[in-house]
Amino acid sequence: MRTRDFSRAPRQARAEALVVVEGAAGTSGRWLRRLARRAEGHVWSAGVRARDADGRAVRGRVVCLATPQDAEDLAHRAARGGARTRLFLAEPDGYSNGVWRAEGDVMAHVERFTPLTSEVVHGRTPPLVAPAPPRRRGADAPPAAPAAPARAGGRPVDAGAMFLGATRYRGPHSWAVLGREWYPMVAAMRRMKGYVWHRVYWEPPFTLGTLAFFADRDALLLFARLPAHRRLMEWITRDRRHGTGGYIRVHVAAADDTPGAAP
Repeated sequence: MRTRDFSRAPRQARAEALVVVEGAAGTSGRWLRRLARRAEGHVWSAGVRARDADGRAVRGRVVCLATPQDAEDLAHRAARGGARTRLFLAEPDGYSNGVWRAEGDVMAHVERFTPLTSEVVHGRTPPLVAPAPPRRRGADAPPAAPAAPARAGGRPVDAGAMFLGATRYRGPHSWAVLGREWYPMVAAMRRMKGYVWHRVYWEPPFTLGTLAFFADRDALLLFARLPAHRRLMEWITRDRRHGTGGYIRVHVAAADDTPGAAP
């Protein structure tokens, strides 16, 4: 469900900005971790392992920060160390469900998709989030989508928008059921024109989260409309059998006016 109150969601959801820091050649992971954890307003961070256009390994870090000013300060400090950076600002509106929903302990999906730029400009109503296909009696998993060949990814420091989200699952059985839909969905995402990079993280006992970067906000919103993604969201919000909470926050890249900002 849509919300602006993330007070009951994990700490990552409450961060109002984040910075992608990409180290210069030879930069150690220890330096990146220390830079992130010593930053004023540091909330949470995760490592980045990507490849540049020539196939060389790129090391970096995604750092969630309490305020945009904290993020700008970190970007300046990282630039002084020779790093490339990209600052992202969280949109006020996002999504939360179940035990992470401040307005009430509800698990449900939204009625309509978030409008694309063209829909806003032309005053068109975005499409409904269609109901999931009916399950066979006794079936436990969402219907599987066909796999698709993956595209080459990119570097998050070059992205224009990203989402940070997580779901609290019931246990290993739920993960096993999730796998039927998760892998085809990721394959479909990776073949999208606007896909850049993603990674999954785990928090005990059974929370799985995702950071996913796209060329721009519209590419991110188009990912949400993929049939495989819709089926997955319908499945997890239908009841509490497999999950009890979730959230999503969208972050959009700020203007490239800080030292070290990616062009």
